Amino acid sequence: MKKKLSLGKRLLSATPAFFKRAQLFGVSLAGLGTSLTQVIGIPVKLCTILITAGTTITVISQFAVEQYEPINHEKNEVK
Repeated sequence: MKKKLSLGKRLLSATPAFFKRAQLFGVSLAGLGTSLTQVIGIPVKLCTILITAGTTITVISQFAVEQYEPINHEKNEVK
């Protein structure tokens, strides 16, 4: 039986290393978009896309949970 986590437990549980890097990338992308809003000549649409993409990557990667129990693949064996 699969163990289901509540939203709070999922947010507070350990995050795998790949998704921690993805969070860092998302935060830096959002920061880049935010800092580019102050530069004259940069389209607002580009800044909005960078901020939205970075925020989305950060939030989605937060929901990844490190797996402690092995996955049991039930194989249908023909006898």
